[in-house]
Amino acid sequence: MIKLLKNLFALLTRDQQKRFYLLQVFVVLMAVIEIFGVASIVPFISLVTNIDQLEEESFVGQIYQLSGLSSHEQFILLTGVGVLILLFISTIISIFTIWKLSMFASKIGTDIADRLYTHYLRQGWLFHASGSSAQLTKKISTECLRVSGGILIPLMYLNAKIVLAILMSLSIFIYDPQVAVIAISIFAFAYFVIFRIVRKHLGYYGAVISNVNEKRFRLMNEGFGGIKDVLLLGTDNDFINRFSLSGNSLAHSMGRSQALVQAPRYLMELIAFGSMISLILYLIFSLDSNLSKVLPILSVYAIGAIKLLPAVQQIYSSLAIIKANIAAFESIKEDLDNSLHIEPSLDNTSKDCIYPIDKISLENISFTYPNKTEPAVENINMLIPVNSVIGIVGPSGSGKSTIIDILLGLIDSNHGQLKVDDQIINNNNRRSWQNAIGFVAQSIFLSEGTISENVAFGVPTNQIDLNQVKEVLKLAHLSEYVETLSDGIHTKVGERGVQLSGGQRQRIGIARALYNKAEVLVFDEATSSLDGVTEKMIMDAIHDFSGKKTIILIAHRLKTVQKCDQIFYISEGKVNDNGTYEELLKRNEHFKKMAIHS
Repeated sequence: MIKLLKNLFALLTRDQQKRFYLLQVFVVLMAVIEIFGVASIVPFISLVTNIDQLEEESFVGQIYQLSGLSSHEQFILLTGVGVLILLFISTIISIFTIWKLSMFASKIGTDIADRLYTHYLRQGWLFHASGSSAQLTKKISTECLRVSGGILIPLMYLNAKIVLAILMSLSIFIYDPQVAVIAISIFAFAYFVIFRIVRKHLGYYGAVISNVNEKRFRLMNEGFGGIKDVLLLGTDNDFINRFSLSGNSLAHSMGRSQALVQAPRYLMELIAFGSMISLILYLIFSLDSNLSKVLPILSVYAIGAIKLLPAVQQIYSSLAIIKANIAAFESIKEDLDNSLHIEPSLDNTSKDCIYPIDKISLENISFTYPNKTEPAVENINMLIPVNSVIGIVGPSGSGKSTIIDILLGLIDSNHGQLKVDDQIINNNNRRSWQNAIGFVAQSIFLSEGTISENVAFGVPTNQIDLNQVKEVLKLAHLSEYVETLSDGIHTKVGERGVQLSGGQRQRIGIARALYNKAEVLVFDEATSSLDGVTEKMIMDAIHDFSGKKTIILIAHRLKTVQKCDQIFYISEGKVNDNGTYEELLKRNEHFKKMAIHS
């Protein structure tokens, strides 16, 4: 556990580490003041039970003589007020310290979540294409909270209570070493045995909680994300049953984990009360029932127990909670470590554009996916003249999408170059090239916001150019429909655009691609899921830009690319042939078969 906590501390920023050390100073100060506050009660009780000592040549008697007060009652009153003031100061410092500890730990929790979100969002396309969004969401929203609430906050309280317990134990030891050694030995042994018994179970249940949470996030994403299929196929009961079963497992593990954290408290209270009763009996019989002597001694141990027992219990609870949530930190540790070392893209915020003047070319492009032996594409050469309409076709798995991802700058080829005119696209200018591209996918992602927010996707609401939104909606042949809506461009589209038809969603995608004045439009199977009438409407909208913008179409159905200036036929990761639709239909048997079945 200590090694793990060191790893967690190492992942904090320097500023966070400095603040941590500063808070530890407050922790020590809080413990010292609290000890003084508690210690002040003992002489006050001794004074109340034996007021005659004010007339003796004792330390208290000397103070009384120096005070100049006329009566014992006045001195006791002022002493009581002084003790209350000291206790008040101790309380204020304790509340302030705990407040700062909690705020610090909570802020680190949100900072960790922010770091992970930033780290994941800046990963390349391959990272997201091969991973699970549910897992990423779980790490950010659940595991970070567990690290904050289940490790950092308990750790803060742990440090505070350890200092208090040490100082309180030293105070009792100074007062009566024999009793202190016996009491500390009993409690230390009891807690050691209990923690040894439960820690393995806490680690196990912590890992189960992490795994089950991930499963439940996945079920929620799949169930809500594919709700139409779920309802159509009647698989809602299957999702519900699996979610319910995972809930039972989660409840079982969380319940047992919480019980293991809290249950030892009652055993320790039994030991504490038993020890206190034994001490009372011992003092009464050994001091011949002299209350003036018994009460001060008893008050020392009673007050010590009142402070020490909760502190020791807090130490145990903190250790147990940390143990139960270690699995959460382990699941994000590597990503957190990577987030400290990865450098963000140099030009992520650049608004510059690399507009092609003459041509776009892919020269000897080859790419192999990680953990794959066969290349997805090999020795690809393509020349795309500016303001031409280019089609890319081929069977499934032929490498069309890989070529487009390279063209879009989402992945880097292993060999070869992507050029815009004579300029090689690399890390230094990739953002500028991407700013010139508009991309329309087969399935358009729509947020539950308004039409204008979806057209200007990712732009803060107060920065959206509404005139530009209206202009691109007109270009996408969607303005007439929008004008029929009561709220116009401010109409909510519903989650994932459920209130729009497939054709309307695609046209919003086209409008989005045009919003930033893209000169290169890439359509990846943009009409494959549409009916014939809707597809024609979309294609008419696309061909409105013929001769004005460079258009690249990826398609399965060849009628989509009939009007293209040039078509590249891709097969087994290579350019098998290229030419016009008529040329390929005449000379390429594979292309002819595709045309027949499309």
